[in-house]
Amino acid sequence: MQLLLIRHAETQGNAQQKMLGQLDEPLSPHGVFQAQLLGQYLSQQSWTPTHLYSSPLKRAVVTLEILVACHLEGDDFSPLQTDEALLEIDNGIFQGLTWQEAEEQHPELCQRLISSQDLLPIPGGETLSTCCDRTRRFIHTLYQTHQNSDRVWIVTHGGILQYLIAAILDTPMIWGIQSGNTALFEFEVDLHHSSQSIQNPQLCRILRFNERPHLPTNNIRRCATKCL
Repeated sequence: MQLLLIRHAETQGNAQQKMLGQLDEPLSPHGVFQAQLLGQYLSQQSWTPTHLYSSPLKRAVVTLEILVACHLEGDDFSPLQTDEALLEIDNGIFQGLTWQEAEEQHPELCQRLISSQDLLPIPGGETLSTCCDRTRRFIHTLYQTHQNSDRVWIVTHGGILQYLIAAILDTPMIWGIQSGNTALFEFEVDLHHSSQSIQNPQLCRILRFNERPHLPTNNIRRCATKCL
């Protein structure tokens, strides 16, 4: 099975470095342009999916809709499926704030977060175990319901991406990954491997990791009309 994880395109809150969490913010004009560029790139790469999954939040759903619209006419896509397991991490009382605003409003908590090597819970937010549980359940269900011939797109969020990748790699460690908007993570997974073949790197491969080949190198902020 080919599996392409995609971080959604930019929102205004992303540009302002806000911790959006599960706030439902739309794409910015630049985010629409980013998604259009990615859609054109994937179309040129003949990367046509058989199944589409997205976080229910608008910034993820609209990103995926733009990617589909930018593909060549005549491509036959399955219906888009949203899943709450792909929601961004709930940031509790930090939701919608920049880090500077969080420090101003909750200075003692922010200092504890900075000084501690443990992942401390944010009041009102999700725990580490909750994030691990929902992403591992999603990946397990994906493996159980798909075939090796399936090609899957998943559009989700920067924070929860780290947990999804840990679930795919089957590691208990959560690695910090700074991914930009519309970053790509592509995996090839053999769903039928045996205990003898699980060590074969030709059966389960990382094909892309945190790549954005579709974006201009100078990252000019502009808006395109193609594919609207």
